[in-house]
Amino acid sequence: MRSQIWVGDVVQALEVARTDDERARVLEMLGFVPAAVLRRAADEPPFAGSQGSRTPPPVGTRPPERDHGSGQEALPGLHDDEETPSGGMTVELPLLQPARTEAPHAPRDPVEPLARPTAERASLPLLPLFVPGWTSAIVRAMVSRQVSEGAVDIASLIDTLAHGRPVRRLPRLPVPTMRYGVQVLVDRSTGMQPFRRDQNELLEHFRAVVGPELVKVGYFSGVPQHGTGPGGRWTRTAYVPPEPGRPVLLLSDLGLGGPPEDPGRGTREDWEHFIGLVTRADCGVVALSPYPPRRWPRWMTRLLPLVSWDRTTTASRAAVRLP
Repeated sequence: MRSQIWVGDVVQALEVARTDDERARVLEMLGFVPAAVLRRAADEPPFAGSQGSRTPPPVGTRPPERDHGSGQEALPGLHDDEETPSGGMTVELPLLQPARTEAPHAPRDPVEPLARPTAERASLPLLPLFVPGWTSAIVRAMVSRQVSEGAVDIASLIDTLAHGRPVRRLPRLPVPTMRYGVQVLVDRSTGMQPFRRDQNELLEHFRAVVGPELVKVGYFSGVPQHGTGPGGRWTRTAYVPPEPGRPVLLLSDLGLGGPPEDPGRGTREDWEHFIGLVTRADCGVVALSPYPPRRWPRWMTRLLPLVSWDRTTTASRAAVRLP
């Protein structure tokens, strides 16, 4: 924005004005003729100048044509003792006064730019179903088997001697062991979809506590007989029980969740058939259910041991007696 108003600006503004009043207002706003002079010129009668009697030109009209003899032109707002631009000196014209002034704003602190959006979605923090500090003890209690390899059972030995029976083998106290490993069957059906992250995290705990080489994982949907494999559906085949002595752990709701009309949902007969397969293979089976005990039907609690998968479960409640 320029700081001064020049004659060319006045000429352009006067060309746009349509009436004498508008031209007078333009001259007043541009500061070339003060308002008092305009009012006085309008009120006073014609006057006689040094070159004879003449009347001042109407306010707001165009400046008179250049006098080629003198090489000067009359400019509004100039005094007699001021030089015109043709005289080679700069004419100081009155400047407009600002209506208001604003204090400069203090510079703001630099703001960190927002991160560019990406297609990656940050997952929400997981609140495990088990108390994190108890998870390792719960895993040991569920997969451990009792073997008679502890200290000598003094009470049993005295009883044998008192009855006069021969001692062919020293009786020993039972102790838990995890050397048989575990087969973990993970249910990927619709009813277990809300607990998928919990299943994956619990599998990591089993590998850390029991040992990766002793943990065999199989995935299924509905019931294991429909197909079990180490990965996606294309890897699943007919279910085969593990070697004798290895416990089987089910991470499943046993058909309690999911849509009732799901054709792959396991029924009571399906689970009875599965338990028969595992039992005939001399393996124990335990189910870890994310639903509370009040939702377990009676046939389910009679069929196999169930452990509640929530924060009320402790190692003592998860300890089940496996064959």
